[in-house]
Amino acid sequence: MLHGAELIREAFSDPAFSGRNATEASAFVAGDKYGIIQASGDVWAEQRRFAANTLRNFGFGKSSMQEIVTEEARELCEWLKINGTAPIKLQHHFSLGIINCLWRIVAGHRFEHDDPQLTQILEKLNRLTG
Repeated sequence: MLHGAELIREAFSDPAFSGRNATEASAFVAGDKYGIIQASGDVWAEQRRFAANTLRNFGFGKSSMQEIVTEEARELCEWLKINGTAPIKLQHHFSLGIINCLWRIVAGHRFEHDDPQLTQILEKLNRLTG
């Protein structure tokens, strides 16, 4: 157990404290040692740097990204106003908004929430992730 800001800063700057414990579940999902989740040390630093640069190039952290997220949140609120009286699965509608945000960044296009293509994409993703 660490106590005090200075001791915590010192510990986190020591490479011995920066590793990640591998579990069977994380190895199954993320692979043996690559990617941000499973990697550690120099490999982790390289993967993190690559991901941060790539996301920045797509607009992550910029005001344009905030506009996209705000638009999707507004769309969800409007949908809830219209359909919110009956029981609903919010996860489904949150997922639609997330997919739309990512799709806008990658392809510059968004789907309406009732678009059959978007529903099909979400169903395929749900099958993959179980």
